[in-house]
Amino acid sequence: MKNQSTKNIMQKVQDKDHLQQQIHELLFGPEIEILNKQSNAFLDRLFLEIELRDGKSKISDVIMTEPRVYESIFHKVWFYRLADMLGVSRSVMDTYVKPKYVREFFIKFVYARLSYKVFRELKAARKLAKAHDAKLFQFLKGEYYTLIETIARQIYEEMDGKDFSQFVVSYSTKNKLPIQQTLSF
Repeated sequence: MKNQSTKNIMQKVQDKDHLQQQIHELLFGPEIEILNKQSNAFLDRLFLEIELRDGKSKISDVIMTEPRVYESIFHKVWFYRLADMLGVSRSVMDTYVKPKYVREFFIKFVYARLSYKVFRELKAARKLAKAHDAKLFQFLKGEYYTLIETIARQIYEEMDGKDFSQFVVSYSTKNKLPIQQTLSF
């Protein structure tokens, strides 16, 4: 009798463990499968369908999966004005790959005007396309591409005759951005 009751208890424990395992697989199976494959491509494509904050469009309506042909939005004179404002030599802006602080400037003042989701998905689109030398704005569609052109023009005008701290205060206030304290030179 004691042996039979021990078997019944063991069977119930195994059944309960099996049931919990099935529930776990149903709830978390697809995510675990994706992690097991160590592939984020599926998730990256899924993110392209996430709605934007305004609810009017989806990421896929704003971002292309392949970059458009490169046309310069940020011209050499734009970068020279940035160098003047930052107090660095204009010659550092003559190279195709700009210094790290220029990248930081773009993130904090250009792409900050877009939603964070758009910025994040721009980076994901570039990674998916394996176009690491493409500029982020090359992946923008329609009105968002036009918006980047407008932002470039506004920043260019705002930089005129100002040092970095003056620019930060005026530009951040006008565009309701958090005031950025420094760039890493």
